[in-house]
Amino acid sequence: MEEWILVESIQPGIESIVLNRPGRRNALSIELLDQLSAALQRIESDRGNRVVILRAAGPVFSAGLDLREAADFALVERSAAAVERALRQLRETSLIVIAAVQGGAFAGGAGLMAACDLVIAAEDAKFGFPEARRGLLPALICDVLRYKVREGDLRELFLLGDTVDAARAQQVGLVQRIVAAAELQAAAVAAAEAVIAGGPQTIRQTKRLINETFAVPKTKDAGDSIKKHLAARHSTEAHEGLAAFIEKRDPRWEAT
Repeated sequence: MEEWILVESIQPGIESIVLNRPGRRNALSIELLDQLSAALQRIESDRGNRVVILRAAGPVFSAGLDLREAADFALVERSAAAVERALRQLRETSLIVIAAVQGGAFAGGAGLMAACDLVIAAEDAKFGFPEARRGLLPALICDVLRYKVREGDLRELFLLGDTVDAARAQQVGLVQRIVAAAELQAAAVAAAEAVIAGGPQTIRQTKRLINETFAVPKTKDAGDSIKKHLAARHSTEAHEGLAAFIEKRDPRWEAT
């Protein structure tokens, strides 16, 4: 089994999780997401750990969902479940999670980033949500981004699918801090050290308080988003959009 997630100790109380699939631009495969979930569980089980820095090997943070895997309909449900679990874990873990983003974060990769408590990005990083151009529905990511991005900006990001720079990403709420690429790791560690200067219980309770303040209304079906996501993954437009991506051509959409 490939080791697509690395865990490194930075200093007492601060751990680092590294997406380690640079040859595929850290595409989010089922195995990578499963390893990420397991790593988070292991780190959280040690109460001495308080902060995780989520970063990535190679020039790009994450290109998003592994689209070659997504094109295999036999894996659709497993893939969707793995994405949903990872996003939920990052948001709900008692650990404070800081994303350190270089190069770019796209689609599910940007969703993974947005599920973190704080995002620090290199000044040359790029961001985008091209799901519609692949015939996919960003239902699971929408559940994460709605906490951070205003409605109008979310419509722009999802409907246009354009790539935005770090300054625009910060403006809409995807990114909290921008630093020079060479300073990214140091900035993430400095932010983690600022967190652990607070009382351990108080910091955990503060994260819980924020999560509860922005909780999904109880009237919303918790499984609604994953159902919509799965329906789109099985659609003819998803089939065409993914085939076009793999074949490196423009999709041939049918008129409706």
